[in-house]
Amino acid sequence: MKLKIAVVHTFFDEAGGGERLALEMVRALRELGNRADLYTSHVDERAWGVLTSGFEDPPRPIPLGEPLITRALRLTGRFVRLRRLYATRHLAGRVKRVARDYDLVIETQTNVPVFWTDASYIHFPAIIDYLAAQGKAGALRRLYDWLVEREIKGLVDNSKPIMTNSTWTVERVREAYGSPKVYVVHPPVNVNELLPLGGEREKIVLTVSRLTPEKNLHLIPRIARAVPEAKFYLVGAYGPSSLEAMFAIKQEVKGVRNFYFEVDVPRKRILELMSKASVYLHPPFAEHFGIAIAEAAAAGLVPVVYRDGGGWTDIVSRIDKGLGYTSVEEAAHIVRSLLNDPGRLKELSVRAREVAKEFGYERFKERVNEIIKELAK
Repeated sequence: MKLKIAVVHTFFDEAGGGERLALEMVRALRELGNRADLYTSHVDERAWGVLTSGFEDPPRPIPLGEPLITRALRLTGRFVRLRRLYATRHLAGRVKRVARDYDLVIETQTNVPVFWTDASYIHFPAIIDYLAAQGKAGALRRLYDWLVEREIKGLVDNSKPIMTNSTWTVERVREAYGSPKVYVVHPPVNVNELLPLGGEREKIVLTVSRLTPEKNLHLIPRIARAVPEAKFYLVGAYGPSSLEAMFAIKQEVKGVRNFYFEVDVPRKRILELMSKASVYLHPPFAEHFGIAIAEAAAAGLVPVVYRDGGGWTDIVSRIDKGLGYTSVEEAAHIVRSLLNDPGRLKELSVRAREVAKEFGYERFKERVNEIIKELAK
């Protein structure tokens, strides 16, 4: 049975993995023979251009408008969770009107099982503050979390099915919402584009990430300082909350001559770096899945990641359990040992590609089809 499905992604103001997931979900639903349309509150054209670079015929989101308060919050570059929640409440009536034309409505960004959906894709529960979970939240942060929690109470429906990005995130989703149905749907990786990359590898260490404060990207130059024999490239995607992250990075790079920082580069440049780099270094952040990690593995880079999160449990620990770190010093040691052992580096490169193949687009499409059939019942 072919269905009419609305996919709602609250904002397209960053070029991150969540935005890519929404586009790939619409693509998969259409290729499966369904009618699928994409809705949003707001599209940032600069971010849209970066996001869709190399994406053949991307589905253009249909804007439903956003409230004045979220426009004001966007200018601050902060309060991301709260801004999404305000916009989602604003979208409720608008989605309800368009939903009459659809069999299913799927929401892919708010990170709450929203009452006006048939299912939500949750990257990480909005009700769990990552900083508070690490005991780093001050009084203002606790006030902010209280506002977030209050807003969530008006949106959440714990009976709604949830899709999420890793086995690691499943546990956080159940802790936050107690949802009865949680499906793991790994984000798709374009392995067909990445598997052919290779050639003469250099002592290059690559990091690809959104420029946001919680990613702790300012620690990458510290690792670079400890491994002077290698070149470290950080390729960042700029978004509303990037200024704080960029300032922290620039404070760390003083005197570090083997660190290179590039922002909002086209896909072609990322592929060029992936074809030359030997190691992929993810910052010390418990990534919920980590599309950049999976992409690097598919391209034959050996990923070194923080020993927590879905990027570790679902991807890198399956390549080699010696590729996880918990400190800057440990990360530098692992990177140096890999670069000084070409035989092991080559062996792990082959293994990385094998693991990454399991996250290909076709497997993603199959999984989406399985869940859509289940939801349609």
